[in-house]
Amino acid sequence: MLTDTQPRRTRLRGVSRWLRISLILLLQPGREPGAMSMDQARVETRVDAAVSAFGVTGKGVIVAILDRGIDWRNNDFRNPDGSTRIAAMLDLTDDSGAASPDNPYGMGTLYAREEIDDALTTGTDLATRDALGHGTSTAGIACGNGANLAKYRGIAPAATIVVVKFVAENVPAHDGQPAETPFFDLNRAPIAIRFVSDQSAALGQPAVMLLNLGSVAGPADGTSALCRTLDATVGPGIPGLVFVTGTSDDGGIANHAAGAVDAGESVLLQIHKGTLGWLYCDLWYPTNDQFEVSIQTPTASYGPYDPPDLSFDTRQENTGEFSYYHSSGGFNYYAPSSGKREINIGLSGPIGDYSIELRGATIADGRFYATLNPSRSWDSQTRQNYFTSLVVPGGTIWDLASAAHNICPNDYVHRVAWVDVDGIPRSLTGQGGVGELWLGTGVGPLADGRIGVDISAPGDSVFTTYNTNSYWATARHNEIQDGHGLYGRASATSAANPIVTGIIALMLEMNPRLDAARVKRILQQTARADAFTGVVPNAQWGYGKVDAFAALSAVRETLLTIALLTPVTGAAKIQVRGATPGVEYRLEASEDLRAWSKATTGTATASELTLVDPNPLGVAPRFYRVTGQ
Repeated sequence: MLTDTQPRRTRLRGVSRWLRISLILLLQPGREPGAMSMDQARVETRVDAAVSAFGVTGKGVIVAILDRGIDWRNNDFRNPDGSTRIAAMLDLTDDSGAASPDNPYGMGTLYAREEIDDALTTGTDLATRDALGHGTSTAGIACGNGANLAKYRGIAPAATIVVVKFVAENVPAHDGQPAETPFFDLNRAPIAIRFVSDQSAALGQPAVMLLNLGSVAGPADGTSALCRTLDATVGPGIPGLVFVTGTSDDGGIANHAAGAVDAGESVLLQIHKGTLGWLYCDLWYPTNDQFEVSIQTPTASYGPYDPPDLSFDTRQENTGEFSYYHSSGGFNYYAPSSGKREINIGLSGPIGDYSIELRGATIADGRFYATLNPSRSWDSQTRQNYFTSLVVPGGTIWDLASAAHNICPNDYVHRVAWVDVDGIPRSLTGQGGVGELWLGTGVGPLADGRIGVDISAPGDSVFTTYNTNSYWATARHNEIQDGHGLYGRASATSAANPIVTGIIALMLEMNPRLDAARVKRILQQTARADAFTGVVPNAQWGYGKVDAFAALSAVRETLLTIALLTPVTGAAKIQVRGATPGVEYRLEASEDLRAWSKATTGTATASELTLVDPNPLGVAPRFYRVTGQ
């Protein structure tokens, strides 16, 4: 508290701070006890410095995990009294509760906080789980409270948790746990986003949601129907709602190609298929062009296949060696507003070399680009799938991550060695050196020329919460020595994404009125460059390595500032700086800091607003507070 007699400004975190007539009373944000021993990721990103300086914990902010479920029993997601920190769960992989009167979404199964608490109290089971362990570790990084071991708590340990089980992996039976049937339907993403938005409104808390998945395919230029849905939900003028999905784990291999076709000429796109099973080539080209397609497999030649009409049309073929879909922009799955045409070829034939011949039937532009999936540098099997012609580095950001208002992280290496739960030293090689980008992280540019990446975070490797009943927990070499089976190693872009998500939760705690565009801009402007990032921004690192302390310092500058403009003997004029145009602000007065009465209101038309108390000043001290309505 300041006690001098000079007028001062005070910043308002979230709601209000107090102003006395002859001085400003500055109440510092409530601080948590000194930072406990932290995992390296918290130090590397300067989260610990931000906590020490600003007292932020994520309290009053929703962290929504859209992933593979969660270990809802885990102490890291429970309050000190044993009750759950999870406000609600929606399992979109299980439609058994779709017709429930409490479920307005017509799909999935809802679990309310009360139902989770009842299961915890009685020891009964719920029908939802995280069989793989991915969702639990994601939540642990973003917002685990470290109840099992404090030094491995997440970035926003006091946040409210909302969970959407969005995908089920093909997890085998293990350790008495049943196998999990795979499920994935990207068409359910709008429901997941709506559910989180509804929870934010119901609880009166800002929310940051993380969809922690994604692999290359699609137009990847921000024009798909799903990108448009996201951009209509978060963005400029929509305070307190932020969405995160990272680049992909598809970087570092020849799985992106591009070229151009002239009218009447042909271009050959060549592929090596090194594994059994399906390999998908997804190719995009402009709406006013038409390509004729021929396909050569290791055993036969097919085609040529005529292109679809320029308007709403599709052509398809199915052989024993491939599936073939060629669609105009109005017909394909992604429905891009650009009208781009898609050629999607699923190769199911033998291992060997394949080629796709593109002939220019009608050409206005001629350019095209394509991706292969699965084709991953870090996977000993799928790294054998790659283009052998027209290879273009980069371009490995998945489609939804290309949405204009998405926050898009990727991953760099910070730790390559650890000691496992059995005391055996472990290490990784060939994934990139400490400080460098992880070899497999997706990078830009996007198909429309934007760099794509916003910031990079140290996801390789992170020590975080493990679900002891998960498939991941069967890999003892990934469980860490002092984790007692409750904590283990997470890595890849999937571990970088929740670091950024947790930092955004801290930002929203400080200023709940930030919108996604402001959050993106602050993260970009405060990221740090070093010898590894080179000159930024660039398509590999975005704007640099995420810096939580710098970001929170910048958020502080967005908070309301109030200052006294008139002397003690006159009517009090209060100047508000940092106001949001269009927002109504309420000036309240008190003589004891307990009972408050409205003095006046005013709607900001610019970043500054003056509010005047119409009541003349008396002898008693008077305090003021300003809140945004």
